[in-house]
Amino acid sequence: MKIFLIIPAVALSLLSACGTSSKEDKETTQAAPLSEQEKNSVITSGKEIAENTFKVLGGNLKKAMGEGGVENAINYCNANASNLMGSLSNVYSANIRRTSNKLRNEHNAPTASEQKVLDHYINGSEMKPITDVLPNGNKIFYAPIKMKPLCISCHGTVGESISEKDYKNISNLYPDDKAIGYKEGDFRGIWSIELKK
Repeated sequence: MKIFLIIPAVALSLLSACGTSSKEDKETTQAAPLSEQEKNSVITSGKEIAENTFKVLGGNLKKAMGEGGVENAINYCNANASNLMGSLSNVYSANIRRTSNKLRNEHNAPTASEQKVLDHYINGSEMKPITDVLPNGNKIFYAPIKMKPLCISCHGTVGESISEKDYKNISNLYPDDKAIGYKEGDFRGIWSIELKK
């Protein structure tokens, strides 16, 4: 009879011990903050990826614009920008995104963490890159995007830098477009680049 009482007591103590170590494991697997050296490395990689991605996108848009004006550039961007970003993400082993509070493409809507970064910049914080560690352990780079002269043709003011005809084409492709009214140098949104392990 005593043997039957001992077995449940041993089993209970083993379950309790397992529960404690499981909690400790969860606490130790949380990502540690980045060291200064790691931050600098993430910033260097993030800047390189952002600059090269903009060169590729900008170069293709300039070419499309040269071949058929703003209308052709808009159509090119609509048909190819997502695939191009996906290809570059594969090249760099990263998840490359651009997002904003004034979206053109709803698929680029900010995540909760991206929204915090957008708010940080919008509220007047210094326009410096930000680094972090995601719950999956990957490092992430955020940086502001400023309006370049090339971008004004599609993101400027309708009737001034964007013709009525071109904006009609934009509206047909992006019915909920909010990404207009910018001037050169304005804060447009952010790069969000997750560096995969």
